Parts: sequence; C-alpha cells; structure tokens
Amino acid sequence: MPRWTARSRSALLALALAACARPAGILVRPAPVGAMPGDDVAAVRAAVTAFVLGEARGEESVDTLLARGADFVAAGVPVANRPRLAGMAGPGLGSVVEFRGQVAGDVAWAVVAYTWQGGDPAGAEFARATFVLTRVPAGWRIHHVHASHVERWGR
Repeated sequence: MPRWTARSRSALLALALAACARPAGILVRPAPVGAMPGDDVAAVRAAVTAFVLGEARGEESVDTLLARGADFVAAGVPVANRPRLAGMAGPGLGSVVEFRGQVAGDVAWAVVAYTWQGGDPAGAEFARATFVLTRVPAGWRIHHVHASHVERWGR
C-alpha cells in the first residue's frame, strides 16, 4: 500500500471521528490564489448532490464520483447493490433538502437530508446520510456513505 494511501485513511478516520464530536458547520481551508472562499464546500456540495440525484435515478454514471473501494452502509448494513442509499427502493426522483459540509485540506465530510420519490405520489421517502470525500486532481471523490431512512413524512 502506498504511503499516501495509509496517511489518507488515517486522516479520513480522524476527521470522521471529529465530525461526530462537534457541531457541523462550514470550515474552509485557506483558499489558493485565485480561488474564492467556499469553492471547496461548493464543490463538495455539487459532488454529493449529483451523486444523490443520480443514484435516485439509477444512473451508473454516478460511479465516476466514487473513490476506488468506496463503501456504503444503509440502515446499519453494508450495501453493494443499487440503490445504495437508504430509503431508495429503485429508480425514481431524488432531492437534497439539507446540506452541511466541512473541508479540512484534501478531506471533506458532509451531512445531508434527501428525499426519494418513486411511482407512488404519497410515498415520498426521507433519509439522512453522512459522506466522507477526498480531493483528487479530477475533483472530490466519495469514499464512504452512511445513510439512514427516516419514517414517512406526516405519518
């Protein structure tokens, strides 16, 4: 295993544990020359949103947003098959209704709430997920997702 991979995994674990221990907010590392503050958080938001929307539609193209070996946990169970997010029963429409993200160097994490709507108009599903991402030359890639389904709205 290359040394950078071992350091990246250690940093991901440390940051994920830190995310659980303090309130979520937006922490942006110092921006490089020419970048606008918040560009990193906006890019993380874009990657997470694109993944949720694409996963809701069943699009295989969203796999390009995943790091090699990315893993998913839904309702406490490891998931390997589509749909990989809790509350999604197959192709439908999704939306991200809440987003909180933090960036520290080349590692980011986000907590989101999302909805999924299948064929039944009365059957909107609501779920929450935590994403852990790393920056690579091509952009932000998702390493880990932990999603949990929430009871149906208003029931």
